[in-house]
Amino acid sequence: MALFLIAGNFLFAQQRYLDEVFSSVTVTNGIVYGNNITVLTGTPAASNLLMDVYEPAGDILAQRPLVLLFHTGSFLPAIINGQPTGGIKDSAIVEMCTRFAKRGYVAAAVSYRLGWNPISPVQEVRTGTLINAAYRGVQDAHTCVRFFNKDAATTNTYKIDGGKIALGGIGTGGYISMAFA
Repeated sequence: MALFLIAGNFLFAQQRYLDEVFSSVTVTNGIVYGNNITVLTGTPAASNLLMDVYEPAGDILAQRPLVLLFHTGSFLPAIINGQPTGGIKDSAIVEMCTRFAKRGYVAAAVSYRLGWNPISPVQEVRTGTLINAAYRGVQDAHTCVRFFNKDAATTNTYKIDGGKIALGGIGTGGYISMAFA
């Protein structure tokens, strides 16, 4: 799909997926993509896995590439991790999802299970709980991909192409994406 804009005597073509071809996006917040056991509170408990999905407003394509973006946060909640970041509402994640959606992708800001013991005086405990936190993050990434693949094969609510899914992230979210690969 190409849109042509005339500016002065020049003709510019916008190309889907490279340039912003949509002026606005539709965001669906708080979608439950799975449920798993969290250890954040110290006692294992069931917890919903949530995401926000960004779609190009007014897009009529039936199948679009999907970009899953994972936030930073050192596998701990914001503030507790010593940072103001650590969730799917982080400004950088929101901006990236918005920009991808304006280019014609479906983008999702994906949460994952948090929790490990960074204050243990025992190095093996700190290391072991951090490795387990990363493993849980990768499991949650797989759960999210399965959610979208199942949706694409049935109702296709989000109009994605199940064969075109990319993962990315910032900080800890980048670790999850790399470990997923």
